Amino acid sequence: MISSILKVVISNIVMLISNIVLGLVLPIYLTVADYGEYRLFLFYVGYIGVLHFGFIDTIYLKYGGKNKEDIDKQLLKKEHRVFWMYQLTISFVFLLVALVSYNYIMLLISLIIVPLNLGSFHKLFYQATGQFRKYSYLNILLTSLNLIFVFILLVNKIQDALSYILITVLVHIIILIILEIDFYRFSKGVGANGEVNILKYIKVGIFVLLGNIFSLLITSIGRWIVQFHFSIEEFAYYSFSIVLMNLILLIINSIGLTFYNYIAKNENRDMLILVKNILIVLGAYAGGSYFFLDLIVRLLIPKYDVALSLIAISYISFPYLMIINVILINLYKARKNEKRYFKVILIIFLLSVILNILALMIFNSMESIACATLVTIIVWYFYSIEKDFRFLRSSLNEIVFLIAHVLSFIIAVNLFSSFIGCILYFIIITFLSIAFYKAEIVIIRNRTLFQFKVNKKRRSL
Repeated sequence: MISSILKVVISNIVMLISNIVLGLVLPIYLTVADYGEYRLFLFYVGYIGVLHFGFIDTIYLKYGGKNKEDIDKQLLKKEHRVFWMYQLTISFVFLLVALVSYNYIMLLISLIIVPLNLGSFHKLFYQATGQFRKYSYLNILLTSLNLIFVFILLVNKIQDALSYILITVLVHIIILIILEIDFYRFSKGVGANGEVNILKYIKVGIFVLLGNIFSLLITSIGRWIVQFHFSIEEFAYYSFSIVLMNLILLIINSIGLTFYNYIAKNENRDMLILVKNILIVLGAYAGGSYFFLDLIVRLLIPKYDVALSLIAISYISFPYLMIINVILINLYKARKNEKRYFKVILIIFLLSVILNILALMIFNSMESIACATLVTIIVWYFYSIEKDFRFLRSSLNEIVFLIAHVLSFIIAVNLFSSFIGCILYFIIITFLSIAFYKAEIVIIRNRTLFQFKVNKKRRSL
């Protein structure tokens, strides 16, 4: 499992570098309005996954924990063919609407539907069956192509948002072609046979899809409010803070991706408790990256220093988001408890809407909206553990650690310079980690060293 995590982590580090370029370099060269338009397109693209209506989530649940050698290739090929026709139909509908309404954004969306959702079909299959080397390779390739094309645009001093949007569409088309070639090789010589009823597949996967959508909305409802209530420039500031938050979440998600396959095979509660405690520590350390970003923003792109307060608020949520994304969501899916998953997510989403609206009405500021999202995430964490996964219930050590983490972060950010605050924060977190989680840290260290030695020995043979 550790080797799988490392593969995905490496690919996500490459993606992290790409996001740093897009998140920190593009705002320097693009106007705030153009950057806001570019981020708005990506914001809409983030919801294109809804257009499969749960079909590929059924594939994910169905093949989770299985080896690719055990898969019925004939049925999988039929599922792939049906899904192709399904998405082409939806894309054609969007294309017609775009042509009738003369909406170029809708036109671009119609072009990216098939490459994005078919790409997700293949990637979720890789994740479900533990093919993390292929998954990592595709992520690295996608990121590299994106960086190359963006660099070409920057060198040629092209600054309009449309050019960068077209690059996004082109890269996803290239990746889909590669994925289709790989799928052809995997299923070569096998006919497409079996019963694939789209409605039946949707019926199974729709609750996971809706849960995923509302999960995305929980953390992005603030952007919707900012988009409609504030200016495009303020939306750019808020989106910028989310981009920098996602830099860290990329690493978190790399762990979560490998965990579904692991939990689907064997739900080891002792291991999950150990991982939960380690994630709390890692989440606290991840929050310290704020101080480095604070320095970079002030030195390189001071016009976005307005977003620093939003970034600071969002970074407090890392310990909770890590456990939610890596353990809790995967447990719902591995247990095939998709209806309960959807119910919990819907409750938390409604809470998020209420808190964000209250924050807007009472304080009318982007900082208050960011705080509302933070509170929602914390409630989500404790609600799921107390209601559905009581074996993960918080200990006194955990509560004390989390409270100390928040207080030390607030003090370090607000009362000291970036340099002094960074040193103070990491000293406090290191002390707390050793005081409360020394045993867990030693276990993970020993297991990682053992895995490293095993891999080294295999390579030498």
